[in-house]
Amino acid sequence: MATLAQFVHRPCWRAVLIFSTVTALAGCAQRNPTGPSPHPTPRVLALAPVLNLSGSQDFDPLKLTDLIASEFLSFEGFAVVPVNLTLAELERRGKRAVETPEDAIALASALGADATVVVAVTEYNPYYPPVVGLIMQWYSAKPDDGPVSFGTEASPNAGTVAVELSDHRNFGPCRQIQRVFNAADEKTLSEVRAYAAKREGHDSPYAWRKYVQSQELYVRYCTWELILTTERLEASDRTAVQPNEAKL
Repeated sequence: MATLAQFVHRPCWRAVLIFSTVTALAGCAQRNPTGPSPHPTPRVLALAPVLNLSGSQDFDPLKLTDLIASEFLSFEGFAVVPVNLTLAELERRGKRAVETPEDAIALASALGADATVVVAVTEYNPYYPPVVGLIMQWYSAKPDDGPVSFGTEASPNAGTVAVELSDHRNFGPCRQIQRVFNAADEKTLSEVRAYAAKREGHDSPYAWRKYVQSQELYVRYCTWELILTTERLEASDRTAVQPNEAKL
């Protein structure tokens, strides 16, 4: 499977991957959004610079990278290599972005991370109601490790989240997640309200709407939802595996 960076040079993918994205003012992240982490030690992630597959020049990919790093840190069980260190390591290698699966795996190894996460914005629309499309790929630092399984979570009104856990030995991503976030959909607005309540500590009829008016806050919500979906699917996968292990 090709990396997201390779899609930049394939014009047909810009037509096929029609989602979108919006960014805006940062908010405080709340820890423990999903309860205690099942992982005994934090998983260390290297976050590659966000890729712009949208063709829009109306947002700063590096600023977006910082926002995504912040959302990962709002979850128990994750630690993120400082983005400036990741950029420095890429610069040392003569690169400005992760271009191949080998780049992603080598980056994680060089930084002592468990995985490299590569995120791409596929379309950018800064007007209300915002619509965001994001693709997130994970590359393990140990390509020979990891399960071979698949999972999806459907969201009828807000697009489909697809999660793929593939064989690491082919140097493709061990996980890929994508979703369309449309603020015109009631399900998305319901999720935004729930996200705002976690950040604000109350559910004001006005306060939550800033998360669809502010570009940065909306991107924070979208990123948070992708990470939350990953955690839920991993929990579901662990539950499914346990009965089989018991039989052994």
